[in-house]
Amino acid sequence: MYTVLLADDERLDLEGLRRLVPWERMNMQVIGAVNSGFAALDFLNRQKVDILVTDVRMPRMTGLELARSALDLQPALKVVFVSGFEDFHYAKTALEMGASNYVLKPVDDEEFNQVMNAVSMQLDEEREKQSWIETYTQSIPYLRNAFIRQWLEGTETGIGEQEELFMKLERLGLSSFNASYAAAIIEVDDVSWKLVTGQNEQHRDGIDQLQQFITNACVEEAIGYPCKVETHRIGLVVGGDDYGMKLTRLIQRVKQQFQASITIGIGSVVTRPEELPSSYLQARKALHAKLFSGKGKIITYEGLEEQPIAGSSNLDLILSELFKAATDYDLVKVDDCLVDLFAFASKLEQKSTVYNFLLHLISKLEHYLLGINEDLYQMIGLDYRSLDILHQYETIDDIVSWFRRKLFEVSEKLHVKGQKKNRKLIEEVRMYIEQRLGTDLTLREVADHFSFSPNHLGLLFKEEIGETFSNYLIGARMTAARNHLQDPKLKIYEVAHRAGYQNIAYFSRQFKEWSGMTPGDFRKQC
Repeated sequence: MYTVLLADDERLDLEGLRRLVPWERMNMQVIGAVNSGFAALDFLNRQKVDILVTDVRMPRMTGLELARSALDLQPALKVVFVSGFEDFHYAKTALEMGASNYVLKPVDDEEFNQVMNAVSMQLDEEREKQSWIETYTQSIPYLRNAFIRQWLEGTETGIGEQEELFMKLERLGLSSFNASYAAAIIEVDDVSWKLVTGQNEQHRDGIDQLQQFITNACVEEAIGYPCKVETHRIGLVVGGDDYGMKLTRLIQRVKQQFQASITIGIGSVVTRPEELPSSYLQARKALHAKLFSGKGKIITYEGLEEQPIAGSSNLDLILSELFKAATDYDLVKVDDCLVDLFAFASKLEQKSTVYNFLLHLISKLEHYLLGINEDLYQMIGLDYRSLDILHQYETIDDIVSWFRRKLFEVSEKLHVKGQKKNRKLIEEVRMYIEQRLGTDLTLREVADHFSFSPNHLGLLFKEEIGETFSNYLIGARMTAARNHLQDPKLKIYEVAHRAGYQNIAYFSRQFKEWSGMTPGDFRKQC
């Protein structure tokens, strides 16, 4: 419904227009009726109006003066003049000003209605045209996005002729490079991390904001023509000589403003529009190399090296060294072996192949642990159902880091468990020694009793106690002798026998070396 403002210094005429004209049937509504030009301007300053119906001759401010000021305030306003026959000479001036029509007094109802209907039709046409313009303007970003994407993917027809391409670019508010092109793909890193947490909506909003920022930056800084190709990827047509520096600055801006990283794959430069899809395929291949090259950087197709897949003749040897290092709690060696091991993976081309390679390693680790009566799942809770997390990693460094953490965890568990096992064994050995101090005890006898080789038991004993078996045994004998010497009923030779010495002279010499005094002097002191 169109709004109407009436202005006439004759109150009867003003009231007649307001009451007698069938405004609603003409899809109009009178929202104001004033009796001076000044009052009309004041109303127009406060409210938008579609149609102004005004008398030409009014005191202090004529209808023509009102119309000039009103059109300055609201250029789309339609003005209809009403005046007597004697003022008809104003009609020419009014029409030159852009008045919609001119009606003579006394107003003929049918004539006035025809005039107002004509004004209404004019407004309808203008609104329809404006709506079409707004719709087209709003659709330009979508049309531009669709065109750029089709151009990159090779599904846009009719771009063989450069002139036709340039015409389409200009029509969509773009400009041509006139020289060379290259395709690029900008990927937001670690999207899968952000979308598997409990705050999916928040992360999606953040990713959308980041993508909008990237799109705007590409346009504002004349980096190239962007288009959204996937949920976390933006395709880009770049040109000129400095797009590399601009894209590097874009990576830095994203890192500073969003605390996030993006990786950019760039294809080869082409000189013909129809060659751009091949550059786009190269950009995709360059981006796939992020798995090995790392993220948060520019990866060019020309910079990719063709590397043959390495043989696996040494793989078993590396695995053997790796698992032994994990068992020995040699974390430095574990890390060194991982570097050698994943030198194999860096030659693989597909992420799925790397994934299968890692499954093979985990299977080998599981088999190794079963061989030493350990269960991988019971040890660190790792089974094949929990390996889906590997699909979220985007670089080989992420995968190696994950596997390193798991191996360190396994090594730590084995070390702690080994310490507990050794500690129990050594405590049993010490009890065995205490019970047999009066005998001619040897390391071989103890090792045979516990089903160990003397060398291995000696190493375990020193690792757990901090001294050799022989030194510990001497200390245990001397401690027992000291305690027995405090009993005056026992003779010194009886003390020597109870401490495991058959030769009293040898006992006395060793006791003096251990305590700094002879057994007799020690007894006197006590």
